[in-house]
Amino acid sequence: MKSNNFAFQRLDSLRGFVQGILEIGFSVFVLLIAIRWWDASPVYKGFLVGGMSIGLLLTPFFNTFLHRFKYSEPQIASILMLIVGVCLLLSAVTHTLFVFISVNIIAQICLSQLPNMMLRVYAGIYDTSLRGRKVSLTLALSTVGGLITSYAFGSYLDLKNADYRWIFLWMGSAALFSSYLFWKMRQFYSQIPSSLEVEEKGNPFSILMKDRSFLKVLVAWMLLGFGAIMTFPLRIEFLSRETAMNLSNQQIALVAVVAFFSAKILSTFFWGRIFDDMHFIKLRVILNIIMAAAILIYFNCESLIGVLLGSVLAGIGMGGANLAWNLWVTKLAPSDKVKDYMSIHMSFTGFRGFFAPFAGYWVESKIGFGGVSILSATMIILSGLIFMNCIAEKRFCVSK
Repeated sequence: MKSNNFAFQRLDSLRGFVQGILEIGFSVFVLLIAIRWWDASPVYKGFLVGGMSIGLLLTPFFNTFLHRFKYSEPQIASILMLIVGVCLLLSAVTHTLFVFISVNIIAQICLSQLPNMMLRVYAGIYDTSLRGRKVSLTLALSTVGGLITSYAFGSYLDLKNADYRWIFLWMGSAALFSSYLFWKMRQFYSQIPSSLEVEEKGNPFSILMKDRSFLKVLVAWMLLGFGAIMTFPLRIEFLSRETAMNLSNQQIALVAVVAFFSAKILSTFFWGRIFDDMHFIKLRVILNIIMAAAILIYFNCESLIGVLLGSVLAGIGMGGANLAWNLWVTKLAPSDKVKDYMSIHMSFTGFRGFFAPFAGYWVESKIGFGGVSILSATMIILSGLIFMNCIAEKRFCVSK
């Protein structure tokens, strides 16, 4: 069994690295190409930026719809990644902006379903006491893949005769390779106990009325996520705006990319061990404190050292937050309802992911960067208090 787990982890780690290429591609370069090569309108850009959040919002629907098919999670994930790959290749050959935007939104919707697919596989294959450690490697490699891709794609697009179509060909190839890796993973699904293979049909949101601890945690997570995501698009604005830090491009890259992602990668392995060994609520509150401190330092300093410190703290917090976001429902959900719990969690994430950035810009226009940081930190601390209200929930305790 250990050898099988190791073989699965090798496939999943490679898949994580490849998926990092797609995540950085969609979060940065697809929008950049839409702006500089297609001269897309604000409406088109808004839908393109919100593609992943739209997919998260639709997760409960997809969870119910895909339940009808007699395929395992790795097989479904493989099909979804095949669709992503085809959409990206279409992006490289289309001459119509509407088609370009549409296929990229479809690709993001499909890509956003993968955490829910993989969660139940992780729950079945990895032992509870080691799950955080195992998954942390995949998440760290995903970040590494994104960093390398960010440098490679950015350097290529800076060339005089750069053709953006190559970006989509590379991304499409990565998606197709990821589809192959998911298909290879299907052999491990047969090892998952039969109790995990059947979930109840019906409206997953009915869980909210039956499991009040889950509802309270979702409320806390909504407050936390909305407060944090409000600041995400403002970080670069704060560094680059003439009335704020007004840093050079090199300094911005140092703060926003090198410092943040280095801290995120290195801390992910540490948080993987903590996730396995600590009561989840205590872990989540510690992460809240780190995130609130990072935001206050980042937006209320007047020196490069200050924003670097804030960025490093944000990276450390995000390393743990990313792991907690992906795995926390395995602590709370019954084994046969992991996907239903996760689909609701992802749907709420999609809601705040779509609306919070707009709220951030609006609040900044009224009270400035410092005001946004105080509001954001207050929301994060309040969410921590709601999390603490769930500390007596025995399901969050460490399982040995």
